[in-house]
Amino acid sequence: MLLLAGLTTAASAASQIVIVKSSDNAYFNQSIETLINHVDPLTRFKTVMAEDLTRELEDNENNSFFVTLGQAAAQAVNRLDSGRSSFGAYLTHEQYKDLQLENQSTVLLDQPLHRYLVFCKLMLAAGSIGLIDDREIRLDRSQSELLERLDFELNQYRIDQANKLLPVLRRLLRQNDALLMLPRQSIYNRDTLKGVLLTSYRIRKPAISYSPAHVKSGALASIYSSPVDIGRHLAQLINRKLQYPAHETPAYQFAKFYSIATNRRIAKALGIELPAESELRSAIDRLEP
Repeated sequence: MLLLAGLTTAASAASQIVIVKSSDNAYFNQSIETLINHVDPLTRFKTVMAEDLTRELEDNENNSFFVTLGQAAAQAVNRLDSGRSSFGAYLTHEQYKDLQLENQSTVLLDQPLHRYLVFCKLMLAAGSIGLIDDREIRLDRSQSELLERLDFELNQYRIDQANKLLPVLRRLLRQNDALLMLPRQSIYNRDTLKGVLLTSYRIRKPAISYSPAHVKSGALASIYSSPVDIGRHLAQLINRKLQYPAHETPAYQFAKFYSIATNRRIAKALGIELPAESELRSAIDRLEP
């Protein structure tokens, strides 16, 4: 009874959670459904579009707790300047850094780097993998130790005005067993994706991606967070905040839950035997720091 009373008090203090969507799409709606199903049932929710936020809010809702989905929603809540903390999702680390959000704790679409590395090693049993970025990724001690334990080599390649994407990609694929595609909209987008995947296939070196859509287009596999995964993660954060209002949440967190997609047609064409997903998950979870 005391625990229930505490939850009731916390939920009442939060008044209601306003979910702000950047657009009306199936991904956001599935995350919202999962979120609501996993949050304390005493909590009240209101969903609004980012473009309608200020018009839809009543005076007493300006201090409500916000959950933002997507870039436009994060920016809309940031403009309120209410000083009220909020949770957000559907941003990559690249987008998050560009937006310079205040008082928003974001669940990133990115997987932590160690998870990408473990996934690639287990998926391919390869010796090396290359990634492309416009800046150097500095590995911390635990990531360097992980590569050593896996007997796995990570090589980084830079693109800039002098080093164009496809020439850099071809060099990477000649020097490594596979390509690791990280969530970089500036690199992998509708103008470049087809050329990247086609080059990978022609050189007969697989691409491991962050997006299941890329797997449908020709990448070998991806490890990513589905709308359900994102909803579950947000629900955990909200439940903790409702129970412990003073709890401090980091400015951003990498995705906690993940899903796996594979392209068996590409695997067969490249002569790659894919491991069972259950084995992959067990090994990935065992190697999580």
